[in-house]
Amino acid sequence: MSDNKNISDQHIARLSKFISEHLGLYFPGKRLDDLRNKFYLAAMKFGFSNPDACVEWLLSSQLTQEQIEILSSHLTVGETHFYRDKPIYDSLEKFILPEIINARKKQGRYIRIWSAGCSSGEEPYSVAILLHKMLPDITDWNISIIA
Repeated sequence: MSDNKNISDQHIARLSKFISEHLGLYFPGKRLDDLRNKFYLAAMKFGFSNPDACVEWLLSSQLTQEQIEILSSHLTVGETHFYRDKPIYDSLEKFILPEIINARKKQGRYIRIWSAGCSSGEEPYSVAILLHKMLPDITDWNISIIA
């Protein structure tokens, strides 16, 4: 294999499984090209010009916390801000939350939300802001947001 961004299919499959098992990150078949591109940058950071060689090293090494952080920083989205992905919040406000709110008005006035994949908290705070806007009687509700 030449020294470029291309990682062999065998290595990418093994890498994907390793990342899923050790970092909890899942790259389905349709996202393997993303994994190839992102891992290439991690391989360079680790000092490898050949990503296949880096995969071999990675799979046979006991990684330090710093190395795990380097790897995960290259494989995850590092962007976070309030109302990131505005269409999602628009859907929450117009369709999803009104249905939940209407159903829960009659069933105990509680809402539980899990905000997965948030970094420093802007996403769950955005949901809280949205709920505050939508519920004038928010103090009468039992709301839990886990992030």
